[in-house]
Amino acid sequence: MKAYFATIFNLMEYEVWCNLKMVDFLSRLSNEECRRDFGFGLRTPHRTMSHIADVMRGWSGCVGPTIEMPSWPGYDERETLGAIRKKIVYTGESWLAAAKLSHEQGLLVSERRLNQVFHLVTHGTHHRGQLLSMITLMGHRQPFEGGDYGGWSNSSARQIVGRERRGMNYEG
Repeated sequence: MKAYFATIFNLMEYEVWCNLKMVDFLSRLSNEECRRDFGFGLRTPHRTMSHIADVMRGWSGCVGPTIEMPSWPGYDERETLGAIRKKIVYTGESWLAAAKLSHEQGLLVSERRLNQVFHLVTHGTHHRGQLLSMITLMGHRQPFEGGDYGGWSNSSARQIVGRERRGMNYEG
């Protein structure tokens, strides 16, 4: 099973990359567009992006050698997209580091840690799909191919994430 872990860790990087691409795109929209109520999902792009970041933060604590039970802050409509971005960057770094440490200690496959990794990826993908629909309904082009892990893993985007990760530079 060890041969699969490089792909799993790449998938985790892809999840963070997609979330950063999405929050960066939303940051270029007007406040009215970010808070427009679409009547589906979590209703607004802002609330949806906040939810993705909060769930990622909450459940990512369940993949390290010491499992931390999640806590859930309520939605804060005043939270800026910049603050949400910082949460994604910090959580992405700690989530990947925790998963790698669990793997090194032979724990990633126990006590549902790996399940939490896949839960976060599928959860983020689900809500980014809603965001891509909202973006399309606003008349904007989609900022990236929403479900193309295969293309990302073979592209220069993956190399950019690697350089950014080494330099901890996740600026938009």
